[in-house]
Amino acid sequence: MNGKLFEERVGRLRDATIIAIFRVQAPAHAVEGIGAATRGGFEAVEITMNSPGATDAMSEVAGHTDAILGAGTVLEASQVKEAYDAGAEFIVTPTVNLEVIEAAHGLDLPVCMGASTPTEIRAAHKGGADWVKVFPAEQLGGPDYISNILAPLDDVNILVTGGITGENYLGYLDAGAELVGFASAVFDPALAAAGRYDELERRAVEINRRLDLYLTEASETE
Repeated sequence: MNGKLFEERVGRLRDATIIAIFRVQAPAHAVEGIGAATRGGFEAVEITMNSPGATDAMSEVAGHTDAILGAGTVLEASQVKEAYDAGAEFIVTPTVNLEVIEAAHGLDLPVCMGASTPTEIRAAHKGGADWVKVFPAEQLGGPDYISNILAPLDDVNILVTGGITGENYLGYLDAGAELVGFASAVFDPALAAAGRYDELERRAVEINRRLDLYLTEASETE
């Protein structure tokens, strides 16, 4: 492992705080949608591997954005190399699959590994996940669930996805989550298919505006 490159990617993802997630109907929708998200302030973006032409979209985005690019819905270790070859710099998987961690870390890629229960979350963390992706966060109990999980598991870095909106996401940061992922509730595939990238950009701007205010207020109270 190239420790310096790996830590650089971990740092970029942690500094980004919020991730724009695209599960779309065509590669062009992801490319244009990511453009809208980054213009709106997002510094981390993700394309799910179960989107049509996902690696084609990654290849087109990679090298043309300052945002760190991730591959989501990675179910098998073999998909890690596909995503890496297409330009992905971090991996997100919905299940506890330690082979995905091994494959990703071998390519200096941080991993966000999906889990729901305390047992799964602990297993993902002990297995080497850099973040544990708790989802569907809103359906599991929202910020209160994250607070309750982190009470005994306070050494786990948490990413939350699932039902996250511009209106509720700051509560997850208050609860202790390090990263927050916005999927179809914000980056609606139907809007992308309709060419409404202006609306996706507007949503991105509003989310980042709220984050900037939140971080400013937090720094002033320290």
